[in-house]
This record gives sequence, C-alpha cells and structure tokens, in this order.
Amino acid sequence: MVLSEQVRQIGNESSLIDDSTSYSQNNASWATLKNYGNITLSNAALIVWRFNIQTSAVSYRLKIGSYYVWGKYVSGATDTGYYMGIAYMAAGTHAIIVECKGNGQIRYFTLGTAKFSDETGQTARTYSSSLSATVANRTTCIGALKNAAFVVHCFGKTTAAQTNFENVGDNLTNGVSMTVDSIQVNWTDRNQDTGNYETSSASYYGVLSVGSAHTFALTKRNVNTQVDITLYACPWILTGNSYEPVTMDFSQGSTIYVMLEPLSGDISKFIGVGKKRAVSYGNSTDYYSTSSGTGLLSFSYTFETVAPNSTPLYVNGFLATDPDLSPYGGCGCVGFIGVDMR
Repeated sequence: MVLSEQVRQIGNESSLIDDSTSYSQNNASWATLKNYGNITLSNAALIVWRFNIQTSAVSYRLKIGSYYVWGKYVSGATDTGYYMGIAYMAAGTHAIIVECKGNGQIRYFTLGTAKFSDETGQTARTYSSSLSATVANRTTCIGALKNAAFVVHCFGKTTAAQTNFENVGDNLTNGVSMTVDSIQVNWTDRNQDTGNYETSSASYYGVLSVGSAHTFALTKRNVNTQVDITLYACPWILTGNSYEPVTMDFSQGSTIYVMLEPLSGDISKFIGVGKKRAVSYGNSTDYYSTSSGTGLLSFSYTFETVAPNSTPLYVNGFLATDPDLSPYGGCGCVGFIGVDMR
C-alpha cells in the first residue's frame, strides 16, 4: 500500500508577477523605482519573491502593501545579483513596490503565493509586542510531525539615523535584537545600515518543536526605531541547518519517498536517513543514504534492516549568500512525502 501527501499544495499556488523588463530610477532621495501594481489575496498567504539588482552604491527596499519586508544598501559589484525571500501577508489588496535612493536598476521581478500543509503565520506589522506561533501536532503518512521551520523577516528604520540588527554580544547603533522563547538568537542573515541608508533588514530561519507555542520578542535600543515584522512557521520549509520534520513510524521493509523542491531559490538541498555520530567521519558514515542537489530532488530509501521509528530523517536547504550571484534568502522546501508500506 502506498500512502502519500503533497504537502506543498501546488494547486493553490499562483504566479502573480513575472516581469523581465529592466527598470531604472535616479533620485537623491527615496523614490519608487517600480510599482508592479496590486495583488489581491482572498486569504492570508505565503509570498515568495525574487528579483535582480543591476547597479550598486544604491539603497533598495521592497514594500508589500503598507509593510517593508526587505532592504539593503548595495555597496559594490559583488553585491549585485539576485535577491529573494518569503513573507507571510494577510488577506487583502497589497501594492508591490520597489523603492530606491540613488541610480537604481532592477529586472526579472517575480512574485507569487505558495501554500503548504501545517503552516501558520502572522501578518507583517509595525512591531509593538511579542509574537507567538504554534504549529499543531499532526500525524502524517510517514509519522508524527516533530519540528518546523520558524521564519522571521524584519525591516528596521530610525528617522535620520542608522539602524542595525544585533547578534548575541553586539552593542550597535539603534540596535535591534531578538529572543526566541526568552533566549537571544543570532540572525540568519542581516543587511546592516551602518551608513544611514534606511535599508536595515534581517531574517531568522530557525527550527523549533511543533505542538507548543514559541514566542519571538524584539528589543530596540531606541524606542523610536520602527520595525516591520512577519512571522511564518511550517515543517516543510527548509533551513540552513539539518532538522527532522517528522518522527518516522511505519513497518519494517517499507520504502520512504520524499521530494525536495526549490522555493525562493533553486539552491542545493540535502536529505539523509541517519544522524551525525558521536565521532563523525562525514556524511558517508553518518547516514545510511543521502541525496543532494538543485532542482527537483527525488529521494527514496527502503528500511530493510534499519528501524524507521528509531532512525531520523534529516533535511536542509537554505543559502544566505550565493557565491555566484550574491543573493540573500534562497530557500527550498519539501514538496511531497510518501511511503510504500510492507
């Protein structure tokens, strides 16, 4: 008997903007580089976006509706390339606007919505209090959910002053730090505003347990610093650290099937049955079977001698910076899971 779930609900996905045209704007102050028009969401949705920046020494920021979800001062030729990310937005009509300050130029702007099983999130808003999210317990066709990726995107702005996101131990000008369940964490990637470019943004991709609430709180050194924030959680979004989305539970001799897919970026993804040992000699001895690569990554493994309920399944797939194109925020996802029961 084959049991399967398409956890990436592609029937509910939509491509809303796909514009390869190059747009430019040269202005000494903030101006609209390109208004891509409105999108209308009948329900809250995960927004996936990607675009190419062609000029440097320019401040850029992306606005969805009333909220900034990304910003960066592009300082040199190595900073140009593709930028990408995800953000969770509420139902409603939202204008999609790229702004710049300087001689800016972008092209290949794509944006759409994606939907996954077991997802939850909170709409971007001006931060005023802590946010909390819970991914509900559920038993999938291959076992009970165990962990989920929790993704936070922040944009910070202090009027007429720079804003910087702080990692553990930092003490920065108009700093913004974050705690998860009362413990300070480092940002997965951050675009600092050390030159007062009004483009400070940061992202956090972490792995936390399902079934209980997790609280995210920001601390601002300057109470006048404005921070827009969006929170999204889902077991099927990949992070840069390997994690177990499920605790496998099916009969011996069965074969598991998992598909890993690109989401905001077509980056290298990893899946493996096994676990890093007390003394590790690399993946070849830590895992009974692995697969990695870009594109649609299909994986299967038959549990002939290995017990599925005591052997972890690990996945990862996030790249903060691509060495070829210098983007930020490229992540993959799990597309479907299945098991051939024996």
